[in-house]
Amino acid sequence: MKKLILTYLALSTLVFSAYGQDARDKNAKKNILSGIGIAGGLTYGTQLWNPEGPLGQERYILRTNIAVIAEFFHHPIYRWRAELGYNLMGTNELLYIPAGQKDKIKTNYISFNNYLKINFKQSGFIPYFLIGPRVEYLLIKRTAVYQDAIHHFYSFHVTGALGIGAELMWKSSFRPFAELLYNHDIMASYYSYYADGLTPTTIDYNAFELRIGLKYFFDGIKKDACPKVYNPAGI
Repeated sequence: MKKLILTYLALSTLVFSAYGQDARDKNAKKNILSGIGIAGGLTYGTQLWNPEGPLGQERYILRTNIAVIAEFFHHPIYRWRAELGYNLMGTNELLYIPAGQKDKIKTNYISFNNYLKINFKQSGFIPYFLIGPRVEYLLIKRTAVYQDAIHHFYSFHVTGALGIGAELMWKSSFRPFAELLYNHDIMASYYSYYADGLTPTTIDYNAFELRIGLKYFFDGIKKDACPKVYNPAGI
């Protein structure tokens, strides 16, 4: 947890330092908020049990995700992104008995995501990199197997995500984008001990997310305008 806090503070310092440098420019943007948007896509994830559960083996499950997005600051390279998302996660449980049968474990989370965004270009087709923490709240949990463990998942836990993406800058203030993210637990979704009191059991979540979306970017600067000319003669 200490490492997570230090990492988060370090990333925040980078962002605010970048913003401070931009603010010293005479043409620095007035608004902290630089853009808003929406995104949605697919979540391909699984639960990693250690040691593996006695009833079956975990397999990836394909589900969906949605998010509303806000981007902050106007630095051409460094931005900060905050998201409020709803992510359908879980795992497929390939049972030993009956052999080959699968049961779905569904864990749906509301998440508050924070990323440092690094742009590699400033115009046209803009690739970027994302890294940062997520705070997730377990809203729904449904399972036919391992009910005791799943029902004792932590309500809140922290994950770390990193990703790559690209957005299209053109004449419009609306920018379509696509991105691929990797999300993994920093704090385990579940931690307990077997009946012997000595053998720990941990469950971590691991997923890939493919998303597409649309963002609207604010100009942030009042455009220069020529002063009105008073012409009483009407010429």
